[in-house]
Amino acid sequence: MSLHPEWLNAIYDPGIYPHPVSEIRLMQTHISWVILTGDWVYKLKKPVSFGFVDFSSLEQRQAACLEEVRLNRRTAPSLYDGVVPLVDGFDGPQFGGSGPILEYAVRMRQFAQADLFEQCLARNELSVDVIEHLARAVAELHQQAAVASMEAPYGTPELIRSTVQACLDELAKAHLPEAIRTRLIPLNVWVMAEWRRLNSTFLLRKQQGLVRECHGDLHLGNIVLYRGKPTLFDCLEFNPNLRWIDMISDIAFLVMDLHDRGASSLAWRTLTVWLEQTGDYQGLDALKYYLAYRALVRAKVASIRLRESELSPEVQQQQHLLLESYVELATTLTRSGQPAIVLMHGVSGSGKSSIARKLVESLGAVQIRSDIERKRLMGMWPAAPISPPTNPEVYSTETTRKTYLQLQTLARTVVSSGYPVVVDAAFLRQTDRHAFSSLASELGVPFVIAACQAPVAVMQDRVSKRQQIGQDASDADVAILQQQLATVEPLTSHELGSAVELDTNSNDLHSITISVRNRIIGNDK
Repeated sequence: MSLHPEWLNAIYDPGIYPHPVSEIRLMQTHISWVILTGDWVYKLKKPVSFGFVDFSSLEQRQAACLEEVRLNRRTAPSLYDGVVPLVDGFDGPQFGGSGPILEYAVRMRQFAQADLFEQCLARNELSVDVIEHLARAVAELHQQAAVASMEAPYGTPELIRSTVQACLDELAKAHLPEAIRTRLIPLNVWVMAEWRRLNSTFLLRKQQGLVRECHGDLHLGNIVLYRGKPTLFDCLEFNPNLRWIDMISDIAFLVMDLHDRGASSLAWRTLTVWLEQTGDYQGLDALKYYLAYRALVRAKVASIRLRESELSPEVQQQQHLLLESYVELATTLTRSGQPAIVLMHGVSGSGKSSIARKLVESLGAVQIRSDIERKRLMGMWPAAPISPPTNPEVYSTETTRKTYLQLQTLARTVVSSGYPVVVDAAFLRQTDRHAFSSLASELGVPFVIAACQAPVAVMQDRVSKRQQIGQDASDADVAILQQQLATVEPLTSHELGSAVELDTNSNDLHSITISVRNRIIGNDK
């Protein structure tokens, strides 16, 4: 079967569809034809074989269509209608009906291309709220996904190495400028060295059940704002080796794509919310490896497209630029930043969490929250909607002690993985603050206390409004605020040397984040 079959010309005839059409438009990827008709979309597999995908036979293409529907109904049941045959009817090709089968197609409800997340981002219309909703949706998929058995071949160190090496091998065959080809040499070396370092980690994560049937192709072009909700679609159906993967590899694709599109602040926000939902902070140790791999995947796709004979000179030039940019991005993503421990300090309503979120975005950091980790310890997280706890042990002295110990463990994990951590807790006691300053000294990283303050009336108003909305992990009310004000231990003179004092009622967020960033850069600890 050629890559331009005879039936392809017939798709522009409205009569071959079993429903009215308002437009007929053909889009193509390197493995699919996608036909837009107005209300419905028909997606057909190209008869290609690229090593990682084999659609050579009609039976293989039918099986892939059935898998695509099964997988995507996990996250987008209202989008995916089913699999329909394209038959050679009495009057020619026809979707549905009787006759010899020419092809199979996945039928989906059509949505506005403008609602794709890549389009929304290009228009600067992706809000933090939408991104956080998206991160929670990805986490929900991962937490509900089937877990690979130890006997299954998925997620092994050998398979992980071979999938990354396949990308590098493909790029070695591409016609690249010498400058880009030169970049691939140290990238190859880094990939192999990092794989060796992570070998036991890969094994452990599979043993822990973290290799699951994920999305596999989680970039902004496969996410749509559908009926007001972030909706994941177009899972990778054709190769189980690329879908049954570590959860951190799956979210790394989305994080990489946001970095690539100049939205690094949203990338860090996405990662932090996903980590809050899943609790998979241990996965950060392998994140750089998977970020680089995901950039190489996109470079590989561009390289494959460049081998297509039907490309116009303009598309060829575009794919060349994409390939080169992804190789450069992969190199950039292998580099480490400046690990640090930033301690949020202040009573409820002082603005800690709002400032912490901004610090995450500006510093490229990971936020850990006492309100969330406390509930996780009690088996109450993730939970939606947030409801006040009825168990008095949630805020007992012992639970509080365990919560701060868990925050220390997580902070160590984040920093040891090469990232700054923003520890979002009240830190009303000097002993708790000292434990983290000692941890920073042990790890040899900067330590900064972001001391948040605001007028009492402002804090009372913030706490009251937060309680009314009921969508935050914090359970603090005005009574708790009053208790905290009466018991907070002021920063010592020694602690003030590491502190940035912030008036969250008057200082603008930009100047606050700059102050903390400057303190980290100038900190000799």
